[in-house]
Amino acid sequence: MTIRFLVAGLGRETRDWLSTGGAADAEVILVDERPIDRDDPALRRTGAALDLRGEVDLDAPLSDLGSLDEIVRSPGVSPYRTALADLVATGVPTSTPTGRWLAADTRSNLIAVTGTKGKSTTAAMTAHVLRAIGVDVALCGNIGRTPLTGVDTADQTVVVELSSYQLADLGADIPIAGLTTLLQDHVPWHGSLERYQTDKLRLLDLARRRLSTRVAATHPLVAERVDAIADVAAQRERLGAAVRAAGLVGEHLVDDAALAVGLVDAVLADRGTDVAAGDLLDALSDFAPLPHRLTPVAEIDGVRYVDDSISTVPEATLAALDAYAPTGPVTLLLGGDDRGQELDELAARIATADATAIVSGALADRLVAALAGAGADHAHVDDLAAAVELAAERTPRGGAVLLSPAAPSFGTHRDFVHRGEHFVELVRSLGSAGR
Repeated sequence: MTIRFLVAGLGRETRDWLSTGGAADAEVILVDERPIDRDDPALRRTGAALDLRGEVDLDAPLSDLGSLDEIVRSPGVSPYRTALADLVATGVPTSTPTGRWLAADTRSNLIAVTGTKGKSTTAAMTAHVLRAIGVDVALCGNIGRTPLTGVDTADQTVVVELSSYQLADLGADIPIAGLTTLLQDHVPWHGSLERYQTDKLRLLDLARRRLSTRVAATHPLVAERVDAIADVAAQRERLGAAVRAAGLVGEHLVDDAALAVGLVDAVLADRGTDVAAGDLLDALSDFAPLPHRLTPVAEIDGVRYVDDSISTVPEATLAALDAYAPTGPVTLLLGGDDRGQELDELAARIATADATAIVSGALADRLVAALAGAGADHAHVDDLAAAVELAAERTPRGGAVLLSPAAPSFGTHRDFVHRGEHFVELVRSLGSAGR
């Protein structure tokens, strides 16, 4: 009998799944909110019978589908939206292509990493340490290539970064899992903070070996789930030195590094490999920081400019402020989409640190009110370009300008990457203008 799939959203993962034969000899109804290009190369290589439906409202029930065996969704398409939720309620299973791959994979040397913030850096650090000690490793998932195209062999060690979007309907046996943080994010996508936390913690619930950072373990929902807290205690200074040598600033990054080392140690123990703990710690000294994560951009007239565009929640911005406040005056460029973030603690810490906040975007009205209430130095501007100009005027020599927005980029930029790239362009323009 021919299998019938509903594919929801034509994104990177569903393209990989379709173009690598995941739906070969099946019937596929592909729905997308955007128009579908029928000449898309991924569609030409499917080997499936295709029914293409573009410009579909996923917040309304779908019609004329017939019987379905499975929904395969792009991670950006929430299974809680009406079109999918109605089908799930009738018993149709849903998954992402990465979820299907993980459910079918049987290797024991697989590490999965998630967290509200820090998951990309921790996953990359974990892969870096493994490579440094001679392990053949594939780094994939939310951070870059999907495992469908990023994993070469059946015995390769795999580090996969998973977002809450990928975890919402995951059903797989995960050998080793790591959690960096559990904060508040993506609430509109999940429908509530409680469901976001449940979906995020699904990774720990599915794992055989479960580690978290010491900070994440302070959350009661995490504490009851983890087997071990990744902390190097007696060797924290040595690990901190390696992290600083790599150009990373902030104690939260030392915590991420400790989790990476703990995850590596767990996979080596499972393989019966004995490597000195010091070798794992020191391996991070030449780790290359990921873009848009407290990434130094330039120093102009004695002022450092730092791209931390990935900080889309207040807690991440607080970590950036804690990292740079001891080094000199800080100007924070804040704002973006308003997701109902709690802002009072951020405003109070900005005031306490004697930092300056320059605010723009949809979140500006609430941010300005919170900053004014806390007595924090702040200014409201129209956009990022104006924010960079004003920061250059106000920040004294020896200070730092941090693009650490505490909010998503939607409404002003395509994503945090686009926002970070725009910031870099604006800073470079300052330098070329002799500022």
